[in-house]
Amino acid sequence: MHLYLSDASPLHATFGNEEGQAIYKVDSPFKLVGRTANISRVVPNDVPRGEDMQDRFAHLAQVEWHTLGSSIIRQAGQEVETKTFFQKEGLGWDRVFMAPDGKEYRWELGLKTSTLVTNDKAKTRVARFHRKHYIFNRRPASLEIYPGGEEIMDTILVTFIYVEKIRKDAENASKRSHGGGP
Repeated sequence: MHLYLSDASPLHATFGNEEGQAIYKVDSPFKLVGRTANISRVVPNDVPRGEDMQDRFAHLAQVEWHTLGSSIIRQAGQEVETKTFFQKEGLGWDRVFMAPDGKEYRWELGLKTSTLVTNDKAKTRVARFHRKHYIFNRRPASLEIYPGGEEIMDTILVTFIYVEKIRKDAENASKRSHGGGP
C-alpha cells in the first residue's frame, strides 16, 4: 500500500491511499525551537452517504522535538522520551524500536530516504519512503507500507515522522557544510 503525500514534506501533509482517500494528516507549524508535529487519523463517517462527505480526523499522536534533551512522543494516552523508545544503531543513524505487535523494527536512515525493516537476520522490508520526483518519472512523495506492516500502520507513520525529521536535518546540515545549501 502506498500512502501518497499531498506535499513533498511529511511534516506538512495529508497521507492518502491509492483512491485518494485521506488516511492521516500531519500538521507541524514552523518554530525555531520546540517544533511539534500533530498527527491525526481519519475516522469513519457515520453520516449517511451524500449528506456530509467531509473527512473527519481524530488525534492519533504528537511528536515534540527538543534541541537539548530527549524529544517526546505522545500516543494513546502515553508519553515516552525518544531516548527510551528508540535505540541508536548503525553509526548512530538508525533507530530501533519495539512495536505494539511485540517485534523489533529498525528505521534505516539513508542520505535521501528512510526504510523500515524487521530487526532480525531476515531484515524484511516493512515500509519505505519515496521522495517526490519532479522531472523524470514524475510522482508524488509516498510512504510505501508492505503487507507485513499494515497491522502496525499507525506506529509506522508516527515513528516515520520522527525519524524523517532527523534524517532531513542531517541532510540539510550536510548540504550546508559542503556548500550545497543555504
